Amino acid sequence: MINIDKELQRLLLQNRERENHDEWGSFDAFRREMIFYDIVSSGDTKALERLYHHPTALKLKGSTLSTDPVVNQRYHSIITAALLSRFCIQAGLDVTVSYTISDIFIRMIDNCTSVDEIIALHRDMAEYYCRKMKYEKQKVGISKHIVASIEYIREHIQENLSIESIASALSLNPSYLSKLFKQEMNVSISQYIRDEKIKIATKMLRYLNESSLDIANYLGFSSQSHFIQVFKKQTGLTPEEYRREHYHKAWLGEGLRPIPDFREQTDVFFPD
Repeated sequence: MINIDKELQRLLLQNRERENHDEWGSFDAFRREMIFYDIVSSGDTKALERLYHHPTALKLKGSTLSTDPVVNQRYHSIITAALLSRFCIQAGLDVTVSYTISDIFIRMIDNCTSVDEIIALHRDMAEYYCRKMKYEKQKVGISKHIVASIEYIREHIQENLSIESIASALSLNPSYLSKLFKQEMNVSISQYIRDEKIKIATKMLRYLNESSLDIANYLGFSSQSHFIQVFKKQTGLTPEEYRREHYHKAWLGEGLRPIPDFREQTDVFFPD
């Protein structure tokens, strides 16, 4: 059995020697890591985008947790998932929601078979948490009717939603709700519904095996052709074009692997 005290001293000495030749010492590495968690938990999507485009900001050397590069990256990403969930809870995200998001991404990370897959999913996870926190903070300035509308849309995203059906469910006048939604969200309620459905569709195309027909049916589109038409208008690509392009980026052409069924948690997983 390994002697923990001896191993601790060996690694500390090794780290100190490395830091002497590293312009980013352990303190700077720690500081940059905390900046990353602060940006995500504050919901600052623009700052996170800038961070990902910085040439060195996210290139933390970190410790070696496994001699296998894939396992090593997997361990680091799982640690990130755990920390993101806790930072976001501290910033006000519902405990159950935050832990469930973390669990979903950890299961997905566990299915990855290459370092690049995990890195891509790591970024997806950070961006999702960041958007979730941005939405949570925006809710403070949104009226209770609009918050209720958004929650209703998320809970019934698989249905063929309309302003009338949402207003009826919330006991509101359709014209009043339509005007209020546009005023507070800067987008019509029908466009918001389309945007949410297409965001879900993009995730399904990237990570699941379902056909365009299955996705169209799942998201309550009137037909496969209508889904394809709306999807192309929103993204500039057909669903199959999007899958080919983004599937190869995320999974490196290794073939989509089945992953745990998380679609019943659509309102938690898919982007805001």
